[in-house]
Amino acid sequence: MWNDLSGEMPFQSHRWYRYGEQVMDDCEPFYALAFQGARLVGRAAFWKVRNEPLPKMTALLRKPLLALIRVWPLLICRSPLAFTHGIALASDLDPTPILSALSAAALEIAQGQKCSFVLFDYLSAANAQQFPQTFAKSSNPSPGTIMENRWSSLDEFLAAGNKKDRQHYKRTMREAEKLNIRITRHSQVENIAAALRLIRSVEQNHGALPNPWARRALEKMDMVNGLYLTAAIEETLVGCGLLLEDNASQTTSLLGLADDVPYAYFMLAYESLSAAFEHKVRSLRWGSGAYEVKERLGFSREDNGALVFSAASPFLQKLLQRFM
Repeated sequence: MWNDLSGEMPFQSHRWYRYGEQVMDDCEPFYALAFQGARLVGRAAFWKVRNEPLPKMTALLRKPLLALIRVWPLLICRSPLAFTHGIALASDLDPTPILSALSAAALEIAQGQKCSFVLFDYLSAANAQQFPQTFAKSSNPSPGTIMENRWSSLDEFLAAGNKKDRQHYKRTMREAEKLNIRITRHSQVENIAAALRLIRSVEQNHGALPNPWARRALEKMDMVNGLYLTAAIEETLVGCGLLLEDNASQTTSLLGLADDVPYAYFMLAYESLSAAFEHKVRSLRWGSGAYEVKERLGFSREDNGALVFSAASPFLQKLLQRFM
């Protein structure tokens, strides 16, 4: 029944959510189901989150928000670990009344769990407009990136590009060879501590809070046949990344890089492209940031930056309305 409703939607399969439950084991999941008679016409997956890695903002604002959600957690509707929404709807029905019912269920769950806010994120702009007017609307200034796959190999991908891109690839390979950087694929992570050091370095360099689920995502990657990439110079790890797939879509996550080793990023990027083409995925999602590099490779900004939210309690709702 679960997969019948979500069909081939990326990162919405039952297996993917089982992985999410294991990785985000500190976040209690709640699932709201909407029925029309005996027919399941919609579902939404929620997570009770006390340690959401908030986006980059001033410490003056971030610290009190972190303190708030530790006491009064967030109830977030999303697909776990995939930077996409957590909603599946019947395709032949008007989504507005279904979303209204799921939103009402979310508020009921949030109130019962003493949550502060209900949040639906990673929505398209059109999806956000279909929510009840009682939910405030906002947008993420850093949307994800996506590329639809039209190639069967990295060679075919490069041949379809321009001369400058092919020259960049050759130069990257040549300079990486001089530095003796080697890329390897793994079905499991042998040294998680070393990987986390590089991942935390990238997060710190970008002013991001540490991903609280990084270790578990690496430990449990076999649940979804994850692919772990490493860039190493002899025995020293200088770069890493995790590739995850669901319903013929690939997402990259947990990028780790040494500060003083050039070309490792591009080596990992080209290897992830190669893996995607080999696995014949339909789409590749590479998250936000580094837009110039990703767009040069053929990615575009995804229409998934809208979000809607509401305070859980009537008191907080009235307080929020005063500032909107």
